[in-house]
Amino acid sequence: MAWEGKNHYLFMLEGGDFMLSQNGEYLQALYILYYPFTLLTWEYAKILWIIINIFFAFFLPIFIGKKFGLQNYTLLILICLFLAGTPSRNVIGNGQLGLVIMAFLIIPFYFKSFFYILMSGISYIKYNIGYLLFLYFLSRKEFKKLAYSLIIIFFGWIIYCYITNSNLINNLFQPLQLALQLKITSEFPYGFSFLKHIFHDFKYIEHLASLFSILLSFILLILINRLKDNNLKISQFCLIILFLSPHHIYDYILLLPLLAYSLKNFSNGKVFQINIIMIMYFYFGLRIIKEFGVDTDLNIVINYSNIILLAFLFFYNHIFYKQSIMRENLNK
Repeated sequence: MAWEGKNHYLFMLEGGDFMLSQNGEYLQALYILYYPFTLLTWEYAKILWIIINIFFAFFLPIFIGKKFGLQNYTLLILICLFLAGTPSRNVIGNGQLGLVIMAFLIIPFYFKSFFYILMSGISYIKYNIGYLLFLYFLSRKEFKKLAYSLIIIFFGWIIYCYITNSNLINNLFQPLQLALQLKITSEFPYGFSFLKHIFHDFKYIEHLASLFSILLSFILLILINRLKDNNLKISQFCLIILFLSPHHIYDYILLLPLLAYSLKNFSNGKVFQINIIMIMYFYFGLRIIKEFGVDTDLNIVINYSNIILLAFLFFYNHIFYKQSIMRENLNK
């Protein structure tokens, strides 16, 4: 629609219907980057996107497994669990962006050159995930990297407004306005969203809940920035996203780094075995519960329980790591 000169955000905000199964709430740069798909028929475009998602479904566990130093047989287990898990299958089956976004999200943890930091900005497109990368650069006072990472998003916004003849300022906020209007993801429990149930009469409670979650995200980033173990750092980074911003089940692909970290250290303590059991719940357990007629997507008890479990995983692993460092220092 954008490449036909129409502002799809405005179209949806004014009551337009879904566009070929797309809601259109992501940032403007996505629809500029989608240009090659506009040259294909809808069926061929879907096939190409499936191929891209399948590629990243294999690439991500292999890449992370290699970076984490997994042995070949452990790497094979990681790949099989990831591919068989409900989150990755949902991403592929529903044509979601999660696998692509995750690939660009983790780039700054391994590559530091201008090109890679530039490309990492693509993760901002899915802002309920990419927001933490923005805060990550900010928390480390890496302002130059922050500026580089915003280039693609900035020019995507400018080009979108140019080809759709949209007002720059109005269009800047339209993705978020649309997301809030659709209430497809924003209604899912996250971080401080429980405050909306307590202070439901307060006009600005939704904004405050989001603000508190962002502030806690920033504080926790400062905490994990001190970690010397890069593998744990990226695992914790992904956990912050999962329990402090709203998500569908397919976003649990972000548990992949923690799964790799736990498989590598499986014999080093119960903490890693507990990690794997909990990850199996998110990868397979939620789907099994759904088979018994429980709507795991909308059940508020399950959703808030998931947040508590994810927060537990974050703090449990952080405390265990700190204690292990203290023991090592005492033994020297």
